[in-house]
Amino acid sequence: MQREQSTWGDRWIYWIVSTFGWWCRRLPKAWAMQVGRGIGILYYHLVKKRREIALGNLQTAFSRHFTTAHCTEICKASFINVGKTCIEFLRFPKLNADNIWREVTVEGAENLHDALAKRKGAIVFLPHFGNWELLSLTYGALIPDRAKAIAFPLKNPLLNTYIWRHREQMSLRLIPRNRAIRETLRALKNNEAVGFFADQNAGPEGIFVNFMGKTASAARAPAVLALKTGAPLLFSLSIRQPDDRHHVYISDPIYVETSDDSERDIEVYTTRMLKQLESYIHKYPEQWLWLHNRWKTQPVDSS
Repeated sequence: MQREQSTWGDRWIYWIVSTFGWWCRRLPKAWAMQVGRGIGILYYHLVKKRREIALGNLQTAFSRHFTTAHCTEICKASFINVGKTCIEFLRFPKLNADNIWREVTVEGAENLHDALAKRKGAIVFLPHFGNWELLSLTYGALIPDRAKAIAFPLKNPLLNTYIWRHREQMSLRLIPRNRAIRETLRALKNNEAVGFFADQNAGPEGIFVNFMGKTASAARAPAVLALKTGAPLLFSLSIRQPDDRHHVYISDPIYVETSDDSERDIEVYTTRMLKQLESYIHKYPEQWLWLHNRWKTQPVDSS
């Protein structure tokens, strides 16, 4: 049925990606990372729109700290990180529950287990940082059959199946965005951890908070669900190491408390998540995904 819905263009793109992935998996890791570096550099030079968005974001965040030249270098390094992440993603089938720990170290696994010990599930705030795709395998290996994450299905059904299979190969299961609330509530009831990539612009429906010194629209869902269910909030990200291994950090759980001002509660807990992200962006600015128009949505002037 999926093949009947796919177009000729869909099939062609799927063939290119899957064939390229097959080739990448046969390269030594060091060579594959050089390919990823090259892809990132090409992306930086060829895709002007994304380069300009990334540079604009960097200047918004760091105009008081870095020169334009320094922001440009961070921007280029960020694109290289994206290129490497893409290659690593295509090489996911080489990983399993045993050998993944040769590539990944984890700090704070006990925090995740402590949160789940409360029997209310856990909501994990995830940013597009380092190799963010690797988090699906890491959590699937850490808590087998107890991890889920929200994802947007792709329009190309063949490519969507290919990508989702990579993400789900270590027991984590994806929840389509259009079923996020219902499926998340069910997962939390079953004492599972649910990840939300919630660091990007959330549009006019988001909660407006201060992020990196400027007002930004942030996703409400993690804080709203934590306040509704009592599930603890955790912050987690993957940090690329100089040797292209990865260090996954899991924060202490935050046990939310409600007040008589629900909007203020959402703002408080969303800000606490984003403040943790800010601290890592300042440490490793080249590892965040700058090419998304983060500050696009601004509050409407009520005056």
